[in-house]
Amino acid sequence: MSLQFLKSEADLEYIEKRLKLDFIKRTAENGCSAEENPALMLENLRALKAKHTALCSEVKEITAAQKETMDSIKNNLGNVMKLIQHLQQTTDVKVEPLTKSEQDAAENLASALSQTTTEGLSAERINTEPQGS
Repeated sequence: MSLQFLKSEADLEYIEKRLKLDFIKRTAENGCSAEENPALMLENLRALKAKHTALCSEVKEITAAQKETMDSIKNNLGNVMKLIQHLQQTTDVKVEPLTKSEQDAAENLASALSQTTTEGLSAERINTEPQGS
């Protein structure tokens, strides 16, 4: 059984090579450019498919790493927010209000994190700030 598969594979390779040679010959006879050669087009298509597959794999890896990073940021930010609230509740220390650039950064972070269902963290931070200190 295995020998039949090997023979059929060898036959297919021979047919493929023969077709490529025929395409090249016809292309040359018709005065067409090499870019119009169907055999070369198929090879280019195979290369594009391989690149596409590699890119898809890379995108999946990047997406997974991005999600992991965002989850880590979300968890760390949540822990920091809980720690700040605990410190404010257990001590007389008041946290200074956010500067304009810190507020902008918090808003940008909140909008990025809202995609991972953490929209409330920045709002909670702002709501716990002492007003008019």
